[in-house]
Amino acid sequence: MALSSVEMSAGKYGMEAGGEVHNSPAPLLTSLAITLCLGGLLVWPLAVLGVPLLVYSINKWLREEVGLWPERPVRNSADWGDASWAMVWIIITECIIFASFFAYWFWTRWHTISWDGSVGGTWPAAGVEHDITLVGINTVILLSSGLLAHHSGNRHAEGDASGATKFLYGTILLGGAFLVIQLYEYTNAGFLWNDHPYGTAFFSLTGLHGLHVLVGLIALSVIGALMHGGHLPSERHDGYRAVMMYWHFVDAVWVLLFLIVYLEAI
Repeated sequence: MALSSVEMSAGKYGMEAGGEVHNSPAPLLTSLAITLCLGGLLVWPLAVLGVPLLVYSINKWLREEVGLWPERPVRNSADWGDASWAMVWIIITECIIFASFFAYWFWTRWHTISWDGSVGGTWPAAGVEHDITLVGINTVILLSSGLLAHHSGNRHAEGDASGATKFLYGTILLGGAFLVIQLYEYTNAGFLWNDHPYGTAFFSLTGLHGLHVLVGLIALSVIGALMHGGHLPSERHDGYRAVMMYWHFVDAVWVLLFLIVYLEAI
C-alpha cells in the first residue's frame, strides 16, 4: 500500500501521522542558531554563523509543520489550541525580561539623580533632546498597526482570507515604517549608548523593544506567506491568533515605554 507524502514525512521524523513527538533536528538547530546570535552580541563572527543557520532551521521547521497539518485535527476558529497557550507563556516570560530592563532604567535614573547629581549628573543626560513629535507619530503608527492586526485576526477567524491578508499586509507595512523611523531617531539622537548611563539605559530598553518588533514582523511575514500559499484556512486560526497576541503585546510595551522614557524628557 502506497504511503502518502504526509505519512512518509511522519515516518521520517519518527512519529505516527497526526502525532506530536518526532526526531526532527530543526528545534535543536534553531536553539543553536539563537545561541550563536546572542553570542554574536559579544563576538560578532558568531552572528555571521548564527543568522543563516537560524533562517535555515526555521524554514526547515515550518516546512515540516505545514507538511503534517493535513493529518492533524482541525479546530473551531474560536478554540484555543497549543499555539495560543504557548504564546501566553512566551508573553509571560517576555514580561519578566522587560520588567528587568525597566528596573534597570529606574535604578539608573535613581542612581544618577541621587548620587551623580552632586557632580552635575542629570536625567535625562545634559544635551539629550528627544523629538517628541516624531516619536508621537511613530507611536500612532505602531498602534494603528495593532488595530489592523486586530481586524486581520477577526477576518481570518470568519473565513475571509482576502480581507485578513489585506489587513495583515497593512500591519506589516506600518510595523516596518515604525522600525525605519526608530532607526532614523537613533542616527539623529546626538548621543551614543556608551556616552553616559542615560544612553545605555535608553538604547538598551528601546533597542530591546525594537528587536521584538523585528521578530513580530518576521512572524507576520511567515503568516502572510502561509496565507498566500493557501496553507492557513480559518480552521488553523490558532497559530494566526498566537502571532496577533504577540503583536498586541509589542504594542502594549511601547505605550508603557513611551510614557516612562519619552514623556519624562519633555
